Amino acid sequence: MEAVSASNGAAEPTRRYEISPVDYFAQIRRCRRINEAQSENFAVVGAYHSHPRGEPEPSETDTAQAFRDFVFLIVGLGGTAGGMQIAAYALHDDRLTPVPLTVVE
Repeated sequence: MEAVSASNGAAEPTRRYEISPVDYFAQIRRCRRINEAQSENFAVVGAYHSHPRGEPEPSETDTAQAFRDFVFLIVGLGGTAGGMQIAAYALHDDRLTPVPLTVVE
């Protein structure tokens, strides 16, 4: 498992984050190459982004752009609790619902 950075393809990159389609499809192709070469089972399973001034709660934009079978990890950096908070969500019935996170060392 690894996190791979992707460039911001949003029209207003200082206000929004959208995974660059070029980067997204490049990672899908990379996983396929690894799977073929090593008989592994790699896949792109989700994406992450931050809310620099807020909680790790999905925004209306996050929900509108979400799609099924994908985990959306949101890092909140400006919440009322202070510090960094991380939450994960998946799309169910047109809503982003929380996904439990487990830290494994």
